[in-house]
Amino acid sequence: MKKVLIWSVAFLYFITLMLSTSNVSAHTDNSEGYSKIKSVKDKLLVELQIDYFELGRLIDFGVKPGASEAELEMSLEKNIRNLEAYLSSHLGVFTNGAKTEGKIIETDIVRKVSRDYAKITMEFPESALKSSLQIQYSIFFDDNDPLHRNIVSYDINNKQGQFIFNAGDQELNIGKETIYGQIIRFVELGFHHIMIGYDHILFVIALVLGTRRISDVIKVISVFTIAHSITLGLTALKLVHFPGEIVEPLIALSIAFVAVENYFGFSSKYRLAVVFGFGLIHGVGFAGALQLSANVTWRSLLSIFSFNIGVEGGQALIILLMFPLLYYMGRFNWSTLVRGAVTAGIFGMGIVWYFQRFLA
Repeated sequence: MKKVLIWSVAFLYFITLMLSTSNVSAHTDNSEGYSKIKSVKDKLLVELQIDYFELGRLIDFGVKPGASEAELEMSLEKNIRNLEAYLSSHLGVFTNGAKTEGKIIETDIVRKVSRDYAKITMEFPESALKSSLQIQYSIFFDDNDPLHRNIVSYDINNKQGQFIFNAGDQELNIGKETIYGQIIRFVELGFHHIMIGYDHILFVIALVLGTRRISDVIKVISVFTIAHSITLGLTALKLVHFPGEIVEPLIALSIAFVAVENYFGFSSKYRLAVVFGFGLIHGVGFAGALQLSANVTWRSLLSIFSFNIGVEGGQALIILLMFPLLYYMGRFNWSTLVRGAVTAGIFGMGIVWYFQRFLA
């Protein structure tokens, strides 16, 4: 019983830590951004989507979380000069080594799963479309978030591709990035997305808790992988679309359902079918970390494939850490109590996240 108490206390600490640090989306990143860079009618357009309130730490917008979209947009417009000044020093567009100045032509507010993004469109003159084009990006890195990422999709003069700005990669040379670099960046992004996603981690843990043999683990995870790979690709390429307001609560509900199923086994005959269905839902959630163009190119397919490899790597790490521990515990009578306590905790987290997301 002493071991049971130790394991229960450890798990309760784990759950408390997650509750204290998680938000509605159950992901810890709060400043991940997205960009689209394209040439339109002899102009270069750079569209940024940046976490509004993270940006508000640097530019005082005078509004607080919970404000209406109209209030957020009005404050953005009022501070457009300060916004231009900040972006001018943290977003550089260089042609043949010379910096080209741009201006903000449009602002908007985009809400994604209860998170507000400032959508800022900047226009640069025709000179920015010359053969040698560099984008230097240092938003947030030195100011308040060295772990910030910005996922870029570009289409300039028939040169298309994807890139990820981070503290270690702050410069994009249009059309000159290597395939190897692209693969590594998106593999890292996929792995990172799993590691910061408590909801996906708990779902995988719940799946493993419901197995007894390594062959069962392989079957369940294989089905889950096939399912989420399908919807990840279709959603990332914008071939299908499901609102985050629907998908995110369903992901939370899937965690609670699998936990309950582990107790009662009422769908054991259809377990793989259930896992496949939930995998389709989770794939849409994974795709939320990607904002690729709708054009199906080998570059975009490579980005999705690399991202998915990173996701699978994260899942494999969780399983490799978990299953040997569960196998060892299975030799003791108290293991059933520990499994029950962990499963109950996972169910509770799933329900909490469901109502948070449903009511947000």
